[in-house]
Amino acid sequence: MQCKFCTFVGSNQDVLLRHHQLRHRRGAHWPCIHIDCACNFKTADALRSHLSRSHSRTVKRQEKSHFSCELCEFRDICSEHKFLVHLGLHLRNQETVHCPFQRCDFETNNLKSFSSHKSRNHKNHTLREIQTSEFSESEPHALDQPFDDLVEAETSQSGLTQESCENVSSEYLENVDAKTLEHKLASLFLCMQTLLHVSKSAVQKIVEEFHDILQFSKCHSLQRIKEMLTKHNIQIDDSIAQEINEAIFKTNPLILTTEAKGVLSTDHRRHQYFKEHFPITEQTEYLYEQAHKNTFVYVSITQVLESLLRRTDVLEKVVFSQEHLPGQYRSFQDGQYFKDNKLLGEQETALLGKSTDVKLFGVDTFLYPLIKDIQSLEQNGVFIEVLGRFVKGTIFCVCADNLGAHSLAGFQECFNVDKFCRFCLISRKKIGTTETIDFQLRTEEQHNTFVAELEASDQQSVNSVKRECVLSKHMSYFHPVTGFPPDILHEFFEGVIPVELSLCLNELIAKKVITFDELNNRIKSFPYKYSDRVSKPQKITKANLAKGSIGGNGHENWALLRLIPLMIGSSIPEQEPSWEILMDLKEIVEIVMSNKFTEEILGYLESKLSDHRNLLIHCFPDLNLRPKHHFIEHYPHLIRCFGPLVELWTMRFESKHSFFKKVVHDVHNFKNILFTLSSKHQQMMAYHFDGPDLTTSLDELLRTAINRKYPHQDTISLAKDIHFYGTHYVKDMIISAGQCSGLPDFYRILGIVVNLDKVSFVSRKLSSWFLEHYRSYEVVENGYGDIEILDPEVLNDYHPLAAYTVQGKLLASLLRVQINPKFIRKVHLTQPPESVEHLQNELREKLGLEGGFSLKYEDPDFDNALSNLVDIVELPAERAVLHILWDVDTSASDQSETQSNASVAPSTAEWPCPIPIPPFSYDVELKLRKCMKCMRRRAKVSL
Repeated sequence: MQCKFCTFVGSNQDVLLRHHQLRHRRGAHWPCIHIDCACNFKTADALRSHLSRSHSRTVKRQEKSHFSCELCEFRDICSEHKFLVHLGLHLRNQETVHCPFQRCDFETNNLKSFSSHKSRNHKNHTLREIQTSEFSESEPHALDQPFDDLVEAETSQSGLTQESCENVSSEYLENVDAKTLEHKLASLFLCMQTLLHVSKSAVQKIVEEFHDILQFSKCHSLQRIKEMLTKHNIQIDDSIAQEINEAIFKTNPLILTTEAKGVLSTDHRRHQYFKEHFPITEQTEYLYEQAHKNTFVYVSITQVLESLLRRTDVLEKVVFSQEHLPGQYRSFQDGQYFKDNKLLGEQETALLGKSTDVKLFGVDTFLYPLIKDIQSLEQNGVFIEVLGRFVKGTIFCVCADNLGAHSLAGFQECFNVDKFCRFCLISRKKIGTTETIDFQLRTEEQHNTFVAELEASDQQSVNSVKRECVLSKHMSYFHPVTGFPPDILHEFFEGVIPVELSLCLNELIAKKVITFDELNNRIKSFPYKYSDRVSKPQKITKANLAKGSIGGNGHENWALLRLIPLMIGSSIPEQEPSWEILMDLKEIVEIVMSNKFTEEILGYLESKLSDHRNLLIHCFPDLNLRPKHHFIEHYPHLIRCFGPLVELWTMRFESKHSFFKKVVHDVHNFKNILFTLSSKHQQMMAYHFDGPDLTTSLDELLRTAINRKYPHQDTISLAKDIHFYGTHYVKDMIISAGQCSGLPDFYRILGIVVNLDKVSFVSRKLSSWFLEHYRSYEVVENGYGDIEILDPEVLNDYHPLAAYTVQGKLLASLLRVQINPKFIRKVHLTQPPESVEHLQNELREKLGLEGGFSLKYEDPDFDNALSNLVDIVELPAERAVLHILWDVDTSASDQSETQSNASVAPSTAEWPCPIPIPPFSYDVELKLRKCMKCMRRRAKVSL
C-alpha cells in the first residue's frame, strides 16, 4: 500500500497507519491513509471504524466447509461469510447465539455485541478454529464488506492497539529509527509552545518531571524482566538483567533527548533543534536609528516565498488558470487593475513594529526591508525549483482599514476634512446629494500632479494628499490610487450596519412597535444553529444606542442584521419606513458579499445604494451621513477594478491577530515583545509546514442517486459533516443551487459524499417562497423531491444556511445573493384565487397593471414549457411562474377583412390610455434610467 504523503510502501493497512502516525501526524485531525480517500476524522477511533467499513474490500480464496446452526435446521456447505450472515439473522430476532469459535464460551442476543466480540477476539482467526466438519473446495470470493457492515454494527477500536502493533511487520519496525522518534518528540514540544501556548518554563518543567519519572521506573522494569525470564525458565545473572534493562531504556527517545546534554533537554537546545530540523524562516531585528534602541522585526518575503513554493500543494494553488469571461467578475484577476498591471504577484507579509515608533521615525524607515525585498522580487524574481526558473512578482494591493490605507498611501488620516475620500474628489458637504455618476474619480496622472504641486509649495496637503506614497516611490508597478481596495469589515459591519441598526431600532422602540427589553429577549432566546452560534450577537445596551451604535464586532453585527427579520419581523407592521431601511441594507450586504458579479448585478447594486441613501435621508433628515456611507457607494466601481471585494477584506486576517493576542496574553513578558511574537509565529508556521499537505448500508433512493452520479464507482464514503476549504458543512443544513425564474432553489443536505479528492452533497430539493417583509425565503419539505447529488461548483454561494421556524414557517435568510438580470416581480397571495379573472384582478391591483392581458404559466409537467392559463386549477399549487401577454386591439383589422370590398368609414377605435408597455429586461431598464439622469443634467441622451 502506497502512502499518500510520501513514497513509503507498506505491506498492510496497520503498517501504513503506524507509518503515518510516526512520519506525518500533525494537527487535531486524522486523515484517511488511503490515497484515493479525502476523509478526515477527529479521533483515532473514528478513523479505525472508517478503515474497517470503507477500506476492507479484499479478494481472497474462501474455503468452504460444512456448517450447521444450533438454533435451526441450517445445514450447508458454504463459506464462513455466509454462515456468519445466517447467525446475524438470529441475532436480529433477539435469539441467543453461542460464539462458533472453539474454546470460546461467549454468548449474546445482541447483534452489536457479537460483532464487537468477533472483531476483538477472533480478528485473525482461521477456518479451522470454527466448530465445523470436513473442509471442501476453495474458490475466490469477494468480500464486499466486513461482517461488521453486513450486520449493520459499529465497532470502536483504538488508534494503535497492542493487537495492531503485534501485526506490524518487523521489517517496518526496523525502519523506525531513533531520529524519527526524536523528530516526533520535538514536534510535540513545538506544538505545545506554538499552538497550545504552553510557556517555555512549563515545557521545561514537564520535560524534567517526565525524565525523573522514567528514571524512577527503571526498578519496576528490571523486576518485570526478571519475572519474564523466570517464566520462560531462563537463568541469568542480575548484572546481565541490569544491562538488558539499561539497553531498553536507552531506546526510549524521551530519556535520550531529555537527559543531561540531550538535544531537547533545555529551552536553548530545543530552539536550536527547531532551527536545524524544521522549516523556520528566521526573523530579522532592525534598529530605526543607531542612536536609539527602538527596533522592529521583519520576516523576509523572498525567503518565505522560496519556502512556500517548494511545496507542490502550495504551488498548485498559486498557478492561476481561471478562464476570464467578459462582463463577469469572479476573482481579482477579473478586475481592471489586475489587467492593467504588467507584473503581478500576491503575498502576505510579516512586518511587526510599534505604532509610536513608526510615527516617530517615519513609514519609510519602517518599510525599508520590505521595499528592498519587493524591488528584488520585481527585478530578479524568486527561483521555483519545480518550474526550474525565476518568477517575478510585485504587490497587487494592500488590504487595510481606512486609517491604515490613508497612512500608507499618503492621504490625510483625518476624515473630517473636505476631500476625505481616497477614491474621488467629492466634498464632505455633498455626500448626501451627489449621485454616483457625478463622482469625480481620482486618476494616477491627477494624483501625481497633486504630489508634484505639494512638493513645489509649502501647503500641508493638496486635495487630501499630504505626501508621496512610500510604496509607489520605490516600486515600479504600484500606485496608491489603484493599490488600496475598500474594506467591507470596517466600512459595513463595523461602520454603516451598527449605525443604521441603532437608528432604526431606536425608531421602532420610540413608536412602541417593540420594547427595548423585548428586543433583547428575542436576541437572547433565538435558537442559533451551526456557525450562527459562534457569531451570536450580544445584548444591546441603552448606552450604545444613545451613542448611535449597537456595539458588537463585525461578525456579530452581520449575524444580527441577517437574523433580525426572523427575530422581530412578525411584530413589525408592513411598509414601516425604518424597517424598509434595514431590509434594503440587508439586501445590499448580501449582494456585496457575493463572490460572483455580472454587469447587470453591479448596475442593480448601484441603483439600490442610491435608493437606500435617499430613503435613509428622507426618514432621518437630521442625520449627518458618515464618510463610510459614501465609501460603500463606490463599491460597484471598485468591484469592476478589484474583483469581488470579499476576497480582499481584513476579516481574513483577524485570525492572525487572535494568534498574536493569545501569545501576548500567555507569555507575560514584554521586554522584547516584537521579537517574541515573530519568533512564536514563525515556529507555528514551521510546525504546519513540517506536516503533510495543508488540505453504512444506503437508502435505496440514495443508492440510486449515487449510482446515477458515479456509475463506474464501486466504493464511496458518506459523511455527516465536513470542513471543505474552511467552511463547515453539516447534515440538515440548507444550501442554494440553481434558480427558477430568478429565484434561488434550496436543498437540504442529507449527507456528504467523499469520492477520491472530490466532495459532493447528497440533498433533497425544497419548495420555497420569497417573503418580502422578512427579506427571507420560506422553505418547505415537498415530500416528492428527488434526491440529487450537487457538486460545490453549482452552488449559488458556498456558505450553507440554517433554517429557523418563525410563526410556524421555516425561513432561511441568505448570507449572499446572486441576482438574476431578468426583470421579475414577486407577488405573495394571502389565499388561492377563485378564478383566472380573480387572479388577473389581483395582479392589476398589486402590480399597478392597466389594460387587457392574458396569462401563461410555466408547466412543471412539461419541463416548465409555457401553457395558456384557462382554468385556475391548472396553476401549480405551491409556486407559480406567470408570463403576462398584453392584448392588442384588432377590431379595425377584423373589420377591414370582413368588408374588404366595401367602402367603410375610418376606424374610430381609440388608443388605450395609458398605453400598457411591458417591462424591458433589467439591463435595458438600467440603461434607460442612466440616460434619464444624463438628460436631466446635460439635456442630451447618449445611447
